[in-house]
Amino acid sequence: MRKIIFTFVLGLMLTCGLTTAFAQRNDNRRPKNTGTLTVKTSPVAYPVKVNNQVLGMSGVSSPAEFYLPPGMHQLVIEGPNGRNFTKEIEIRRDVKNCICLKIVEEVTTRACPYNIQLSGPERVMEGDLITFASANVGVDPAVPVLYNWTVTPGNLNITSGLGTSSITVDTKGFGGQTITADLDVNDGVYDAACRQKISVPTIVERPPAPPGPRKFDEFESQAFDDDKARLDAFAIELQNNPDSQGYIIMYQGTDRTSMRTKKVDVLSKRTLDYLVKARGIDPRRIQIVNWGTRLKTTYDLWIIPPGAQPPVPQ
Repeated sequence: MRKIIFTFVLGLMLTCGLTTAFAQRNDNRRPKNTGTLTVKTSPVAYPVKVNNQVLGMSGVSSPAEFYLPPGMHQLVIEGPNGRNFTKEIEIRRDVKNCICLKIVEEVTTRACPYNIQLSGPERVMEGDLITFASANVGVDPAVPVLYNWTVTPGNLNITSGLGTSSITVDTKGFGGQTITADLDVNDGVYDAACRQKISVPTIVERPPAPPGPRKFDEFESQAFDDDKARLDAFAIELQNNPDSQGYIIMYQGTDRTSMRTKKVDVLSKRTLDYLVKARGIDPRRIQIVNWGTRLKTTYDLWIIPPGAQPPVPQ
């Protein structure tokens, strides 16, 4: 990196003396009862102000002359990049005051003291803590680095790390959104040329919805031996899913046959006995309920995964 520093060097001040021997008494251009101020700058001319009034430009090859009344005056020479030379000078009648200024350009070739890499996860699950971390490549240990973090959305909770090379962010409540971490790095010296701003986005996924009840089968009751074939398949499904529950809804038929030979209270007991005794299903995994009537007595078989709620009447 190249950095230019403008330094004002006071070369000569009042070197023309403070006696009338150096005053231009015979110079008809100089008003009476004034003193002379000469200003010379190198390598270029700059504005000269006295008492907040611009009088002209400084001289380069030869000094510029300004005539001022006796007394104290505030001199300002406006240099490059807003750098000014300021001096309070005393002007005496028939006395010449000389000021010479030299602008020294200092060039540094020191490289930027850091090269930042920022890392973070591509995606996380809502509720996880995210750590965004920077890796410093070529950091000069003698140059302290400033880490300025911001995150989007702005109401995210940064739980730790502000002002350091890594932060931790809580994603609770931000499912379905993208979180962005911005890192602005500088050292306060090479600020303009070496500042680095890096962004890393992370997708926050919503946790999967808990599984709901799964309908396995529905059939009208026939002879119980025929019903057993459908109950056998239900029992196999429960055995293949040992964490799930069996939920059986019985509808009482209203036709003559259902009312005479297929009453749900009798069928419910026979069904439970068959699944437990013949198929070896734990009775705690089976629930049988009566939800009302249909034309014919009907079985409605459901598999209830862990955490799911049974179906509700339609």
